[in-house]
Amino acid sequence: MNVTRRHVAGEGPLTYARVLRQAWGMFRQHYWRVGVVALVLFVPPPLLAAALRGLRDSLEADPGLGRGLGFVIGILMVTLIRLAGPVVYAGYLDEAVGHEYFKGHRIHYRVVLRTLPWGRLIAADLILIIGTTAGLALFVVPGLIWLTLFALVGPVIVQERHGVIDGFRRTYQLSRAAWPKILLLVVLLLVVEHGVHEWVHEAMHHQDFWLEVSASWLVSAAVGGFVDLVEVALATELMVRNPREGARAIR
Repeated sequence: MNVTRRHVAGEGPLTYARVLRQAWGMFRQHYWRVGVVALVLFVPPPLLAAALRGLRDSLEADPGLGRGLGFVIGILMVTLIRLAGPVVYAGYLDEAVGHEYFKGHRIHYRVVLRTLPWGRLIAADLILIIGTTAGLALFVVPGLIWLTLFALVGPVIVQERHGVIDGFRRTYQLSRAAWPKILLLVVLLLVVEHGVHEWVHEAMHHQDFWLEVSASWLVSAAVGGFVDLVEVALATELMVRNPREGARAIR
């Protein structure tokens, strides 16, 4: 580990500006780590989807067991990669970026990859997505409530090394008193990110495929990365101000 400048959490009022400033500081200091992991997580799905479209066309022309099996495996891979997105991304950034920013110790990316609780993060991602989707189907508001209460679960699991259920329980404990900040700083920004992705998709739909993929990666790295760093900053502040034993009030 290399020692770098540490930014202290938990001191002074917990304001919107403070959280946004911390997120921007992490992004500016580690933009390459944000961009590389976005490349790994968010570029393969459109590439696989394009390959599957070609495979589907060949299946329609000449059905075969091998092609059919390959198509099913490809669909499963695309689905799993897409689902392993928001929570896994935030969890990785917490360990690879937030740890150095708030604790002053740089962790090598190999150590991050080896020590992150990947299984718990993916399981938490699935639960968060399923709960949000089901809630949105029930007249939207339940989905927004679910997302507001549990959006910070990735950094919480990573920093305090909880299991999945305990991670959701701890996240609820932290979020219920700070829900206005989470709603405006995280959920609203996630809606903006989704809107930007949709706009880019519509604008680039009839353009060169690689241009569309590059634009999608840029949005994921810039907008999505910043949103997840907001999650890291806010979760860190809440955990420092509300330790598991003898919690203090959120300011």
